[in-house]
Amino acid sequence: MNKTLIFLSATMLGEVCMAGPFPLNFIPASDPGFTLWASEVVLERGPADVAETEEPVYYPNYGDESSALGPADATTGDEGNPFPVVSLGDGGVATVLIEMPFADGPGPDFCVFENSFNGTFLELAHVEVSSDGVNFFRFPSISQTQIEMQTQFLNATDIWNLAGRAPGGFGTPFDLAELKVLHPDLDTERITHVRVVDVVGSLNPAHRSLDSLGNPINDPYPTFHEFSGFDLDAVGAFAATPETFAGWLAMKQRTGPDALPGADPDRNGIPNLIEYLSGSGLLRVSKQGALAVLEFPRLSYRGDGMMRLEASEDFSNWTTLGTTQAGGVFTPSPGSPAVISESGEHRVLVRVTLPAASAPCFFRLAAEL
Repeated sequence: MNKTLIFLSATMLGEVCMAGPFPLNFIPASDPGFTLWASEVVLERGPADVAETEEPVYYPNYGDESSALGPADATTGDEGNPFPVVSLGDGGVATVLIEMPFADGPGPDFCVFENSFNGTFLELAHVEVSSDGVNFFRFPSISQTQIEMQTQFLNATDIWNLAGRAPGGFGTPFDLAELKVLHPDLDTERITHVRVVDVVGSLNPAHRSLDSLGNPINDPYPTFHEFSGFDLDAVGAFAATPETFAGWLAMKQRTGPDALPGADPDRNGIPNLIEYLSGSGLLRVSKQGALAVLEFPRLSYRGDGMMRLEASEDFSNWTTLGTTQAGGVFTPSPGSPAVISESGEHRVLVRVTLPAASAPCFFRLAAEL
């Protein structure tokens, strides 16, 4: 996978001074690594000025859903005009369906493109992702811009995990690995939707937007015109969700000894094959009344390998309680006392119950090709 990560200098961004702690790690729209773009956009515009409530309320009308489809194509031009983008308005939301599900790979996984014409007039937005189109999880954002006075000009090095940091023609990158620990229920192996939520840059407590630390986010406000708020150009992703084990290894860039089924190159305690089949390898064990309850995920879209749940009383002799083959339904082994139920469509939660009085002391997940 080829990604051209660009670290822009202060001179390239005109008046920006390298004052803040965050790098200008932008990716050009021309990068050949982009293979997936938006195929559908659902738009909920906000008003041009959230503080103006007197009827009739004015809403921005620049662009439409089609303006954010396909590859990024907004350019700054000689006069800094918006060109093909859709304006969200204050607090407006664009929910983007990516043409194919995409996965967490090494480094950034997708970019959101805006059309800042000079790298200092930055209209910002929160970014959320979903693996089912229903439950969305937000990237933790940070804004260190001063909040003593309203500003029209920002320093991108003071801002992190907010779309719109990058100038036109460049994307703000996001790495799904940041959400794995924060949101273990998110299937980072199969992201289907990206949601972009305009930041209301007002410092008025009645209207302001906050970063993940509770700090007010200062960005150009008000912008009372037809292209008010965040101007969405495109959302592009790098790696489609792989189904085969070989494809998964290639996407993760694991080769040689690191590509063996039992290898653990990222040293997270989860062998490659189990990580491929389950997404996390997380096995939860609890006691609920007279039952021992075990829960773990399996990915129904994985086409290779078999995963087993095993039990032992002495950590030496192991008995198979149930198995799943090539992403299929998890079924109990002959003679197994396990009662098994499942929920979910793609990231399936497997729930195994055993009589607590007779349950073994140790459990593990095992897998083979």
